[in-house]
Amino acid sequence: MNRRKNRYEEFKKKALKNPRVRASFEEGLDELRVAVAAAELRQKMQLSQTKLAKKVGTTQAVISRFENGGNVELRTLFRVARALGTILRFEFVPHKERHKASSSKRA
Repeated sequence: MNRRKNRYEEFKKKALKNPRVRASFEEGLDELRVAVAAAELRQKMQLSQTKLAKKVGTTQAVISRFENGGNVELRTLFRVARALGTILRFEFVPHKERHKASSSKRA
């Protein structure tokens, strides 16, 4: 298992040197961070996906897809935030600043 992990890490390191691959990878991480934050908050509030779905006015499958990094509509994200007692805030950050921020988080 460890050998596979090492080969994967080597492959990832090499692949991320390509700027297009790196941008795509980081975009996926951003989406996953939102999903994980929502799932953690839902669990902290002791809500099942089904109960959250009822509060949002959607199905458990939509909540599951969202929490697993799948695409959902923007209005659904806002409804999930409201159902969790939060607000959803977005900001536009220049790529150079974004790269600095993600680099400092890894340190």
